[in-house]
Amino acid sequence: MLKQTFSQKPNIKINQKINSNIINAIKILQMSSNEIDTFTKNEIEKNPFLLPFKNSYVSNENTNIENQSKNSNVKEWLYQQSSLIASNYEEEVLIKVYIENLDNFGFCKITSAEAAKLSNTSEEQSNIILLKLKLLDPIGIFSNSISEHLSFQLQKKGMLDNKYRILIKNLKDLASGNLNKLASRCEVKMDQIISMVENIKSLKPRPLEELEAKNIEIVFPDILVTNYNNKINISLYNDNYYQVFINEKYVNQMKIKQKTLSNKKLKLYIQECISHGKILQNNLNRRNETILSVAKTVLEFQKKFFFYGEEFILPLTHKDISKKVLMNESTVSRAVKNKYVKYNNKTIPLKYFFASKTNNKLNIKNSSSISIKTKIKQIIDTEKRLRIIFSDQKIVTMLKKENIIVSRRTITKYRQSLKIPSSLIRSKNN
Repeated sequence: MLKQTFSQKPNIKINQKINSNIINAIKILQMSSNEIDTFTKNEIEKNPFLLPFKNSYVSNENTNIENQSKNSNVKEWLYQQSSLIASNYEEEVLIKVYIENLDNFGFCKITSAEAAKLSNTSEEQSNIILLKLKLLDPIGIFSNSISEHLSFQLQKKGMLDNKYRILIKNLKDLASGNLNKLASRCEVKMDQIISMVENIKSLKPRPLEELEAKNIEIVFPDILVTNYNNKINISLYNDNYYQVFINEKYVNQMKIKQKTLSNKKLKLYIQECISHGKILQNNLNRRNETILSVAKTVLEFQKKFFFYGEEFILPLTHKDISKKVLMNESTVSRAVKNKYVKYNNKTIPLKYFFASKTNNKLNIKNSSSISIKTKIKQIIDTEKRLRIIFSDQKIVTMLKKENIIVSRRTITKYRQSLKIPSSLIRSKNN
């Protein structure tokens, strides 16, 4: 009876080991592509029994822009930054035209009129997209000249005023060191013009010089979406990207050698390395399976987005997906965190496809917050063409005609989140 009592006593060490394994699995699941890449490489370096997947283990270590093929990686980084700028196909084409016509220094080689012609869009639309692209990192990217690039930098520093604007327009005199002429034109004293010139010289003359001074982490997507014959195909960006193998040949050799070893610490080390390697292998495989399962469920649900755009994003929560994939809501949350989807030239956060529901008279499914925001943006984008400024209340009325019932307060909140000024400010600007 006493033996039975002892046999039922829980093994604390086993419980601790199980708990640590679960914790590691959770950590691995919520890691981003860049984090899991670094983590896996470190584990392979520490464990002599681990091997990377043959011919498929691609290192992300060249995230430093200095180590990359400059032109292609700068473009890729700009495509990633601009992923959510476009709200329709025409704007996507415009973005591509501008990015592909960026020179090696980061200056825009074409005018908005030329971009409009190449993309078969309006010049007004072309100007709007160009202004948005100029807000991307690094500062001054897509500038049309050194002068404009310098202006962007001064503006960021809070130094741009009329005196600096005059100075920038006279860069030839600045280069030749004609300080008397510059002081006269800017209407400042000599000591002030000297200080201004020094400030200008401290700026970067070309946008991509600013970029080269930083360590830029390019986002590596986890999921690839392709559109073929009106069907979407969803897969891991690289099927074997994060897998490790146990070097079975070496394991067998060491198992044989183990029998002759008298050193208990060495024996324990070998056993732990093999055990840890197998656990890591399982955790990485489970991570891939979980991310793919969650992503497929999410993206299949939101597949209209890939055919028709943001307006067709449906309301979706982590809880909805957890029910569909039969996983805990917390597991879904970890599988979504810091994960990205590659579609055409877009790199989109997986969390983007989760949207809250907005009250709708007919309870139409596609009344998500994202789809409402898209409709608001579309309405306001027509103002210049129609020569009408729509108030928030007017937008409420217009949406009501589409059986979408939202309050003026909600319209105001969504408009502000889109960084669109009020109708009063828009009317003054027009």
